[in-house]
Amino acid sequence: MSKQNKKINNKIGGYLRAMKGNLLSIVVIIAVIVIVTGMIINWGATIYQIGRFFKIITPFIAGIILAFLVSPLVDKIHWLLKKITGSEDKKSHIRTISIAISYVIVLVFLGVTLVYIVPQVIKSFKDLTVSLRDSYKFLIENPAEVQRKYPILPMESIVKYLHENVSKISVGYGKDFATFVFPYIFNFSKSIVSGAVNIIFSIVISCYFVIDKAKIAAKLKEIIYVFYKKKNAPMVWNTIRECNHIFNGFLVGKMIDSLIIGILCLIIMNIIGLPYSILFSVIVGITNMIPYFGPFIGAIPGVVIYLVIEPKNALIFAIMIFLLQQFDGLYLGPKILGDLTGIKPLMVIFGITVGGAYFGVIGMFLGVPTVAVIVHLIKVFYNAKKEKMSYKQSL
Repeated sequence: MSKQNKKINNKIGGYLRAMKGNLLSIVVIIAVIVIVTGMIINWGATIYQIGRFFKIITPFIAGIILAFLVSPLVDKIHWLLKKITGSEDKKSHIRTISIAISYVIVLVFLGVTLVYIVPQVIKSFKDLTVSLRDSYKFLIENPAEVQRKYPILPMESIVKYLHENVSKISVGYGKDFATFVFPYIFNFSKSIVSGAVNIIFSIVISCYFVIDKAKIAAKLKEIIYVFYKKKNAPMVWNTIRECNHIFNGFLVGKMIDSLIIGILCLIIMNIIGLPYSILFSVIVGITNMIPYFGPFIGAIPGVVIYLVIEPKNALIFAIMIFLLQQFDGLYLGPKILGDLTGIKPLMVIFGITVGGAYFGVIGMFLGVPTVAVIVHLIKVFYNAKKEKMSYKQSL
């Protein structure tokens, strides 16, 4: 065999060996392309299956989120107990006691909410229903008096609209009352049972996550150091820790911020004598967890209902919510959250819009820290590339 033929054979052999070494990567890439193409072609079925998957793993997601929320409390109690007892032994039972105390606090908080807050909200809702019914009756029976009091209102059109639509609803429900009510009651009961089971599972799952927090972190760190080069592994691990700090810090901080705003709303409403204070304070507190738009979303139901019952109260409530939002945005929020997200308002709006479109209210809340984490990862990647280019240019 000539030297030239031998050289060609060696070259071909090198290509074949290279292809054999990359065969698995090629198969994986082809498989991913086929799967992604299939998902795009059957987009409707893909969205349905993704939704179904997320519904199934909801207890796990809720458990992880609860673990995120409880973990800082566990760490704080652990630190206090170590300080009180003077123990420096990391393997002592102090952490177990800290976890137990933290979950007792969480369960007591849930218990107080169920025993005291929920009945008050239900009572306010019932009273509100009665007030709205009385207001509707007065509006229908005394349109001239309402017109004299509020001349700007087109009373003739309002009364006509109410007559047409309310009568249709009443007739429709009267005819098919059984067909409407019984499936509703069944679905509602099923939702309560399913929700209770999911809550129990979420608490148990979160407990396991909190107990094994150190082991999970150690295993994750080990995996990173196995798959990344020695010089890159510390940067990857630190980036993950920073992302965790952003996400976890935002969740905990926003919950504390919203709780304070809800309590302040309740106190102010009671001082100025606005009715249904507990119901609207709960709504304001919950919706306040959505950045920027939350307080205004929470204000809409109150303003609309007060407009029907007593328009003067609607104006007072709107001014109160505006002042609360200013206090939260300018003072309370920055004090509690600082600059954890570090993203511009446009990105916040993007996170709320996309999160809300795909995952509802929870998506609106979690969309912001998720976008903040993605932006942080992009910054880290960009800075790393920039440093690498500067190093090459300096050689």
